[in-house]
Amino acid sequence: MGSRLTLKTTPPERLVLASWAMPSLEGLDAAQTKRFYSLKEAITAYVHGSRIMQLLQAKSIWREVFYRAYDKCVALDGRGMPIGWVGLLPYLEIQPRQRRKPLPKHQSKGLAGALAQFLRQNSDIAAALESYLLLNAKRKPGGEAGVRHKSVHIEFLRLCEAKDPDMQSWPFTSRRRGAGAVRAFTKAFLIQHYDAIVATQYGDKAATKAKAGNGHGSRLVACMPMDIVEMDEHAMGCIGTVRIETPEGFRFLDAGRMTLLLLVDRHKGWIMAFKVIFREAANAGDAMDVLHAGVLGEPDWAHRKDSQLATRPLADLDDRFGWCGFNCLLLDNALIHLADELVSRVMSLSGCAVNFGPIKTPARRQLVERIFNELERAGFKRLPQTTGAGPQDPRRQKAEEAARACILSEREIVTLVSNLLRNFNEKMGKANLAASPAQRMHALICGPERDQYQFPFLPPLREGEADLSKSIITVPIRGNKATGRRPYFSFLEVDYTNPAMAKDWGLLDEQVDLQLHVARTNIRFIEAFCRQRPLGICQAGGRWRWSDHSIDLRRQINQLLHEGYIENDRNDDVVAAFLKKVADEYVRAKSKSKPTKAAMRHVGDHNARRDVPDDVPNTADQVRQVGVAVTDLLDRASESTTSNYMQWDDIGAFNGDRHDD
Repeated sequence: MGSRLTLKTTPPERLVLASWAMPSLEGLDAAQTKRFYSLKEAITAYVHGSRIMQLLQAKSIWREVFYRAYDKCVALDGRGMPIGWVGLLPYLEIQPRQRRKPLPKHQSKGLAGALAQFLRQNSDIAAALESYLLLNAKRKPGGEAGVRHKSVHIEFLRLCEAKDPDMQSWPFTSRRRGAGAVRAFTKAFLIQHYDAIVATQYGDKAATKAKAGNGHGSRLVACMPMDIVEMDEHAMGCIGTVRIETPEGFRFLDAGRMTLLLLVDRHKGWIMAFKVIFREAANAGDAMDVLHAGVLGEPDWAHRKDSQLATRPLADLDDRFGWCGFNCLLLDNALIHLADELVSRVMSLSGCAVNFGPIKTPARRQLVERIFNELERAGFKRLPQTTGAGPQDPRRQKAEEAARACILSEREIVTLVSNLLRNFNEKMGKANLAASPAQRMHALICGPERDQYQFPFLPPLREGEADLSKSIITVPIRGNKATGRRPYFSFLEVDYTNPAMAKDWGLLDEQVDLQLHVARTNIRFIEAFCRQRPLGICQAGGRWRWSDHSIDLRRQINQLLHEGYIENDRNDDVVAAFLKKVADEYVRAKSKSKPTKAAMRHVGDHNARRDVPDDVPNTADQVRQVGVAVTDLLDRASESTTSNYMQWDDIGAFNGDRHDD
């Protein structure tokens, strides 16, 4: 800050008093109003060239106060105009105050503003101190785990001692050696650099929260259906149950908490697809299954059995919605979403943009998180095997024991989820102007609004191109003419071939890699291609040729085979041996314990997986009363084979809606 302006040094264009705006004096008391008009009169006389010393004495105005007020009035605001009479208002700071008076030596009083003046005069110490603060605040190598005011003060004294070894000047001459000033400086530094240090100083949650509410709109806005879709995973608030067949009959065992994957359209809140996962964690294949179901417009595609008819609500209105993409896909940066197979395949097939965000940030995907919350209240927390909202939730009453006593199979759990999601799609709410997502989608597809949108319909697949239900794997062709070993390939430690491939010895001469289109829900059969030329469907050999199985189940069984937990020769059905092992473990335990939970999780996935041999859509009218179906399944869940549960004559009791007389 330079010296104050006087009448001689003030640019003439700033002295046009007629252009100075007059502020409102409402709210000022009598003394403040009197002071305002006294200074205004004195400044007017000063600008007009009159002598003001007698006037200042008559008005009881100190000379220093007058020149400060004049300097405020002729200072420029953000628009480059003089501040004018506004500068006479009380408690108004035009510029931060700075100390000009030299620091006294051998004196411990009268040191206001000493630190700021000291840092201005010693720029090297100021730069070193700022570097030290950033080192600790950002937790860089060589620094402490955060900023500590005492450590900052010690570092400041060390820097000062290096410049003043005799310690004859400030801060060494003051009583506390500038500790209070350094503390205030540190607090101001953290506030000034908040965005740079919030993550390491206050944590990731604070950093994420700080990005919102900053006055800048950053949330993506969907302009039409299929414009922006959200996908996320959620641990269901209940214990999953799996039905196994033992020599004593069917038994129901717990398999831990299940995971639910949802794909939701942001524009109308339409749930496009879902998948229930019994395994401990979802993987990239599960995410691709959900995305494929959303592209097909078949919400329960991942679990449909061969005996079930396909449910394709949008395709029933317009066939083109049976193969429709989306413009933007919102994901978090979980590892399953970062898989190259997922990102590259989805972008190339649907042409969408993938937008990643931080994990554990519900605010970024508000719609899908709200749906998860409603599903918990509407279904999962009403089951006797609910885990509640936490360990202290009174609704959580020995959830695993309740699950083992329950007679709800994995297929019925999937049906429960399917009906809950369908119920959500048909529920009217404020977001859709007192209509349900299903009604709004029907109006957009079949109503007059249809011509207003250009939906992202997809072109048909080219020959040899795989959809998202299949993983693309590259493997080498194997075989040996000299030993008579016919052409084949291996995938997950299993050999595959077919009659056409076995006769084509030319494949060995070419020494090319085969491209496999692997249907993850059933890898007993795999479609193979050689340089875009189809080689037909190849079947697994050996002990894997008997039963259909998913890619995840094979990995689990292979691990058990390597560890010696399954005894099986090369020709017996290894999938049946695995299921028998789980049942035998239950019988040997005599209900005192339970089989390995990992094995039970894979059994649940195996029983609930999709087993339709092809994807030819079967559109038919399936009139189902969703509310009745949900209530019926919840009633069945309350039945017990080992203990008596309360009669669920009023299921609303679990939501606090029951009033017994």
